[in-house]
Amino acid sequence: MGGNKPIVTLVSVSQAKIGLTFINRGASQKCKRCEFYKVCVGNLEVNRVYRIVKVRDRSLPCSLYETEMKVVEVVEAEIDTVVPSKVAVEGAIITYKSPECEDQECENRDICFPEGLFDGDRCKILKVIGSLQCRLGLSLRRVLLQRVRAS
Repeated sequence: MGGNKPIVTLVSVSQAKIGLTFINRGASQKCKRCEFYKVCVGNLEVNRVYRIVKVRDRSLPCSLYETEMKVVEVVEAEIDTVVPSKVAVEGAIITYKSPECEDQECENRDICFPEGLFDGDRCKILKVIGSLQCRLGLSLRRVLLQRVRAS
């Protein structure tokens, strides 16, 4: 499964902690001129959630932001979200589609529309967590998904 192969990147020393998750918001224009761009943010997808799995001993200076950066290994993080009950089977590979819902005030909005996951993503259901009470009556199950990338 391609989703769990570690990717080498750079994070600030203060963020370099195993288990820390972050969303790659993309590089600034300044970053694109840096000699470390490709290893820093150039190999991460924009708006994906990553989890640090290893912190290496090496550090590099970031002259653009005047900070020290640590070399780390990251994987795409698992995403806690919902899927229709009929496809909620642990181990199943599905094509993710967010629910059709216009209720902007719903208390489940963040879990139904999580950051880091997009319609059309192929994902493996790692765990079925349980049912979700939907104010619109949709039959949804809360699950933990891992995006599966083509090998």
